[in-house]
Amino acid sequence: MLIAAALFSPALDRAQARPPGGTGSSALQGHVPPEAQQLAAEAQDAVSRGDYAKAIDAYQRLAKLVPNVPEIHADLATAYYSAGRLDEAAAEARIALKSKPSLITANYVLEASLAESGHCPDAISGLERDYPRATGPLKLTLGLDGFRCSMAGDEADRALGFARSLNHDYPDNPDVLYLSAHFYSDLSDDASQRLLAKAPNSYQAHQMSAEVLEMQGKTNDAIDEYRKVLAMNPRLPGIHFEIGHLLLEGQPTASALAQARNEFEEELKTDPHNPGAEGELGEMAWQARNWDDAITHFRAALRIDPGNEAALVGLGKSLLSAGRASEAVGPLEMAAKMAPGDPTAHYQLSFAYRHLGRAADADREMAAYRRAYDQVQQANQATRSGLAGDMTAKP
Repeated sequence: MLIAAALFSPALDRAQARPPGGTGSSALQGHVPPEAQQLAAEAQDAVSRGDYAKAIDAYQRLAKLVPNVPEIHADLATAYYSAGRLDEAAAEARIALKSKPSLITANYVLEASLAESGHCPDAISGLERDYPRATGPLKLTLGLDGFRCSMAGDEADRALGFARSLNHDYPDNPDVLYLSAHFYSDLSDDASQRLLAKAPNSYQAHQMSAEVLEMQGKTNDAIDEYRKVLAMNPRLPGIHFEIGHLLLEGQPTASALAQARNEFEEELKTDPHNPGAEGELGEMAWQARNWDDAITHFRAALRIDPGNEAALVGLGKSLLSAGRASEAVGPLEMAAKMAPGDPTAHYQLSFAYRHLGRAADADREMAAYRRAYDQVQQANQATRSGLAGDMTAKP
């Protein structure tokens, strides 16, 4: 539940307010008992302290003392919701809306209460309608409830709509990211099962099998599946590249390197605009100390994708290795600016500056390299600890 206490506002004040030309609330015209004012103040004070039990008690007594005021029932509904009493929240919201359908917050509380108490079919249409117009913490609440209800009801189109909207509006929210990961994973699994059931001998089925085997670390089996894909569709882009990449993951024997090189070259015959293949060929040439070939391939990769940070670093270090430090500075500076957290760019740039006698600049980049390297190590450790379920750290 994400509805905050800030959503509460004094029911009596709202009900008695008279806009220009309006009639106000007929239920409260005339004298309002002092006891009612006191109860309203107590309820608001309890809400501000997060004491929803006391707020509920005050609003219940207020509703009996000053009956037929929909705003009081709306605030009571929100108090019930905030206390986790969802069925009672829904009931009070319905009472408020029956008398005054324009109470938007009561409508939102009703939808959230229904969704979170397992009554998704009754809530989903309203959640889908109201998410775009909601604001503040209510908006995220309604979006997450709608996303969960859509997934629970196997309504993929609705879930996809919520996923897109939530990831646009809350791109870094952990709940949004968690639900999105599950949704897209489930969607992928479902499509994969249908593919295997309907077209088990298609090249697409073999490609999917290859990707699964690759994720499982079964390199040789994955390569075999990719080769089956090529046997059925020799001009399919990306397959030679995947095979070459897998060959490089194994033992770096002369034979494996030669095969990988051949696969990347074949990829470029199929898809001349594959920057990854050019980059891999550039890296292999650099490792073989063929500086000119490396420079050629990295420049080709950058013609295809000028913002390719790996190719910028590759070109810079190849120029540096070829004794052309002044030419190396440009691409390395660009790479360091594009990816300030990449230690490799800072490291290579430091060496380029050092070769040019720019000691202060070299020292600055070496310091940046150390900071970036430490941050990468810390992030890797945090990831490993999270995956391992490391609960030893104290809050």
